[in-house]
Amino acid sequence: MIELEKSAIISHIFDLSKSNGLISIAGKSGTGKTTLALQFVSSLMTLEKPYQDQSIWIQASEQFPKKRLRSLYESYPDIINYVLKNIFVAPGIKSFSNYQEQSAYFRRLMTMIFPNNVKIIVIDNISHYLRYFLASNSNFKRRGAIMDEFFNFQLFPLIMRCLREKIILILIHEVSFHPSSGKTKPFFSKLYDRIDSINVNLSKAIGTGLKQMEVSSKGTSTKFVYEIGESGIVNL
Repeated sequence: MIELEKSAIISHIFDLSKSNGLISIAGKSGTGKTTLALQFVSSLMTLEKPYQDQSIWIQASEQFPKKRLRSLYESYPDIINYVLKNIFVAPGIKSFSNYQEQSAYFRRLMTMIFPNNVKIIVIDNISHYLRYFLASNSNFKRRGAIMDEFFNFQLFPLIMRCLREKIILILIHEVSFHPSSGKTKPFFSKLYDRIDSINVNLSKAIGTGLKQMEVSSKGTSTKFVYEIGESGIVNL
């Protein structure tokens, strides 16, 4: 188990989240996006005893990683039992099937009654179905309208609710390569650039096999080199 005070990465993101409760995690497959979110959520839920905090994990296009959670805390059955019982997985047994299902659920989030002690909401992977829905619409104006609808009536109201209720919101993103900057960015980065968030960018160093993380917020950034082990993400 990696305790909060023993992980510079988790501790740093946690410190930033005290003044900005929106966290965007982006990176290619295999860089540890979901592991980082799972580790962060579990660490915060069990930071102090008696454990009280709860979380909601929305499996937008990825199944909730229950086996990964068990491997992270296999030597701490009390933590496994508590976290498994107090992360509420939505929309239930499986992830959404399409953008329309996701959109309807996001709209219901505005009035949905959350459990009393929910402190964190994770959406994994928020833009997957939006990407494919847009690809099916060739009309430029229609695509713009879909993006605006997604932001104004699904994402932004949720952000405002989390802000009011002091809930940390974690968005996990797929990425695409931007030749102009030479970097990978979340799909629809212009859409998410409208939001003031803590941006966590995960990448693999070419030729070395090392993984790198850049955590940026309010114009400043911190870089880490890390590996993914049985106990989670560890800074080197």
